Amino acid sequence: MNDEHSIAFGPDHPEYLEARALALSIAAIRKAQGKRNPVDYAVGSPDWEIADEDFARDVLRVLSSQ
Repeated sequence: MNDEHSIAFGPDHPEYLEARALALSIAAIRKAQGKRNPVDYAVGSPDWEIADEDFARDVLRVLSSQ
């Protein structure tokens, strides 16, 4: 969809920095808890898939508490 009134989600989107800050915060908290983040593994590996799903659960947990 290419609507002249919409801004593609990226550095110019108003919520981009908020989403990026949320992801970085969750990654830092997970690291402090001794959990691995998806970035610690090769993309597509079984360990990456597990960490990616766990990371997504943490993101949803934070968003559902707002």
